[in-house]
Amino acid sequence: MSFVCEGVWSAVLTPVGEDMQPDAARAIPYYRELLAQGVHGINLLGTTGEAMSFGVTDRLRLMEALANSGFPLVQAMVGTGAAALEDCAALTREAFDLGYVAALVMPPFYYRDVDDDGVLRYFDALLARAHRNGKRVLLYNFPRMSGVTFHAALVDRLLAEFPEAIAGMKDSSNDRALQADVIARHPGFAVMPGSEAGLADHRARGLAGCISGSVALWASLARRVYDACDPQDGRALDERRSSIAGMPMIPAVRYLVAQQRRDDAWERSVPPLGPLSDAHRRALEVHRALHA
Repeated sequence: MSFVCEGVWSAVLTPVGEDMQPDAARAIPYYRELLAQGVHGINLLGTTGEAMSFGVTDRLRLMEALANSGFPLVQAMVGTGAAALEDCAALTREAFDLGYVAALVMPPFYYRDVDDDGVLRYFDALLARAHRNGKRVLLYNFPRMSGVTFHAALVDRLLAEFPEAIAGMKDSSNDRALQADVIARHPGFAVMPGSEAGLADHRARGLAGCISGSVALWASLARRVYDACDPQDGRALDERRSSIAGMPMIPAVRYLVAQQRRDDAWERSVPPLGPLSDAHRRALEVHRALHA
């Protein structure tokens, strides 16, 4: 099976219980509702899902709970990045064995001066341990968090070395120049920005859609924009996305989801993350009142 990497994907929150573990009972109905609202799929346990705050056992438990719930895993990718090679391999292997359509893999991090040869060695070792048939690995470019960039020349080398494994790239740097460079070098390669901002123009730029942590807040609108590329809807989507610009993303999305679902438990994060500040809450409420 190969993954057709396109559309509007929601990088979903992970609800957290009082025990600081993923709350699958809250998560699964919410993820189903997002599909009903029009997203093409969900990205489980990405950055917005606070994957790096959970141990491997907790991440596997949530992956298994979603798989066992009957959720359509052809509409679910999972973040499997981890600091330790064996942890990443275990998560990636399980993602494929459970039936998730793709694994979103960060470059090796912590050793931030790693060179391109080191990244190649890492993926060689990872895929030897975890790859299954089909192009089902997405490169996850988020240098602000990982310290390593999947720049265009490195993507060249990875695609040349692992042509049967890599389906595309999520670019959470939202670097338009990088995106254009990668697409120019590899026409048809799926590049998915990490934001829905500018979604109406994405296909004109050769992009495949988006994988976004905030798109869940306005999923139906984002799907309309993707399908029709209507400029007016596109401006409305950009305006909504701009309402949380400059705020800490995860607390802001948690706060707004908690408001939508009338459930304050959605604001709970694993330390060191915490709730949205009162000042940011007031700013969001003012914006919502002005654009009601």
